[in-house]
Amino acid sequence: APLTGAVGGSGVGVGRGSMQITVIADGTRIVVPCGVGRQHIRWLALVAAMRLFREKYPHAFRVPQRVMSADSSKRLSPRDIIRNVLKDGDSVIVELRQGAAIPEDDEDSREWLEEAYGPSSNLMECTFRWKVGSKQEGFPEWVRGHYRVDEKWQSVYPQAEFGGPFEIQIVSEEIGPGEFDWVASWKGPPGTCTYTFVMEDGKETVCSAADKDSFTPRRTKHKAAFTWDVPIAPGPDPEIDSRPSTASSRDGAQVDPRFEEDWEAMKIRWVESFMKIRAKDVLTEFYALLIDLFDSYAFMGLDLATGQHTIGMDDWKHLILNCGLMHGQPEGTLPWREVCAWFEEATGIRGGKPFLSQRVTRAQYLELLMRTAGWAMCEHPRSQHAPEPGKGPMQLDEGLFRFITDVLIPVMDVYDDDPIRKDAVQQQNLMVIQQNRSSMRSLYAFLAQPWPSCDGERVVVPATLQAVLEDVCAKLEAPPEEAAQAGA
Repeated sequence: APLTGAVGGSGVGVGRGSMQITVIADGTRIVVPCGVGRQHIRWLALVAAMRLFREKYPHAFRVPQRVMSADSSKRLSPRDIIRNVLKDGDSVIVELRQGAAIPEDDEDSREWLEEAYGPSSNLMECTFRWKVGSKQEGFPEWVRGHYRVDEKWQSVYPQAEFGGPFEIQIVSEEIGPGEFDWVASWKGPPGTCTYTFVMEDGKETVCSAADKDSFTPRRTKHKAAFTWDVPIAPGPDPEIDSRPSTASSRDGAQVDPRFEEDWEAMKIRWVESFMKIRAKDVLTEFYALLIDLFDSYAFMGLDLATGQHTIGMDDWKHLILNCGLMHGQPEGTLPWREVCAWFEEATGIRGGKPFLSQRVTRAQYLELLMRTAGWAMCEHPRSQHAPEPGKGPMQLDEGLFRFITDVLIPVMDVYDDDPIRKDAVQQQNLMVIQQNRSSMRSLYAFLAQPWPSCDGERVVVPATLQAVLEDVCAKLEAPPEEAAQAGA
């Protein structure tokens, strides 16, 4: 059945001048209100993917890898503005990633995903155009100039990294039969620049057919100012949502009321104020997915007497082991003691050992997630996430987004296919587990022993568990007389 209603909840009205776009994803039609349509196409794709995830539970979240017009099958660019390429009532097709990675031969989907959600996706397209109709002979080959990042944004995008001299090659783009545009473009933050065109003979010049307002006072260079191409706050004010990527998720995403409660409980003193809002936007987008993962661990931690909903630090260690991040694993760099220090800071506990038995609330879980994403993507990235030569490290909001989509979601896909986990969370089995939870914990405490690789904390190692299970199986398979004697 089609999914209808606003993203913020069915039955929400659409105001005058608002757009509604029908998204077709996995054969399901999803109507997405877009306001006046000033968001990017990648925002539309992400909202549809989240709606499908919520409506099709326990369907795993899948990242969009391409968007096409339903009428013409034309590929829509991730940074196209909705109202510039679609009209109210139009339909688009969103292709979702089928597995943990895109096949090597699907270069088109790989490029779309990189442009939509890659390391440079939070930068805008800065375009320089040689105006056709100039009486000058020949066409330029390069644009050469100097870029200055807007002072308001230099705390986010340092001038040394995102500004300074630049030289960009000009390419021809066919805009009609026999008609071409000559354009150079690069990705950058808000700012201003002066520039000239470099002709085939190496001489620098200006385009005589350009608008008169585009010249510097002496007409020796062109000037240009670039501002965000979607609704973004004028500066990284911590009181304003200013994540420079898509339109705010709060404009179109259904926010779980528990999110604000969790956000207020998070300490995150280690995050700069402007970055908190940008990271909050990412958590808002993926909150349902992240809490689904939390709940899959928490069913053993729910105390029926108090209703306290937590997971254990042993659960968190299990998760980061499955992500392949722990020191000692192939490509793993994260020491367990570092994770324990994060736990102490997030909870305010000092001397929290033994750590594996400590409980973690939803808010503390989200903070540990941010810490882990910062470590894995920004501070100690693997080769596939390392910055290009001369570029700075990935920023926290981008690192958090990439950690969720590139690392966490593939692990959750494996969990979704695990028959043991599926059986465990069936209602009848869950009731049995809860009823016998005290006995199970007593057994665990009896079998646990200090283990060097866990900093001397008491754990049940696989060899101990295997020996116990083999002994139990042998007794169950033995004739009743022998079993009785063995029991005695």
